[in-house]
Amino acid sequence: MILVHIRKKARQRAAEWFCALNLVLFGLTLLSPGATFDLKAYAAFQAVLGEAAAGALTLFVGLVWSVGLVVNGVRQQLTSTVRAICCFAGVIVYALITLAYLFGSVRAGVLVPNAGGNAAIMVLALICLYWIGEEKGCRTDG
Repeated sequence: MILVHIRKKARQRAAEWFCALNLVLFGLTLLSPGATFDLKAYAAFQAVLGEAAAGALTLFVGLVWSVGLVVNGVRQQLTSTVRAICCFAGVIVYALITLAYLFGSVRAGVLVPNAGGNAAIMVLALICLYWIGEEKGCRTDG
């Protein structure tokens, strides 16, 4: 019964799932062996956090957001707050990722497509934040 409810809610929250899982995958990529941040496009990431810290941060936010989405059917009021907080954190993380790519692009002298892609995901996360607020009844038209 819980799996049916999760499947139903997952369709309604596909954009949130995309944003959360994208953060998880980005974090796993940064935590995987190899010197990802040696590339010029990642120079700003390296200067601010370092590869392991950036990977751990994005992985953590993505995992907590994903858990909030899975548990949402059981404790809807609590997890919608968790989802909203994680979504807001996701917006901030995506904004920082976008800025880091832009700064790295300026340093490398070539605009990388990741800057635009992450900016679009940031806007999608903002829209998700709006939807969560609508679900919680945060809007007052009075």
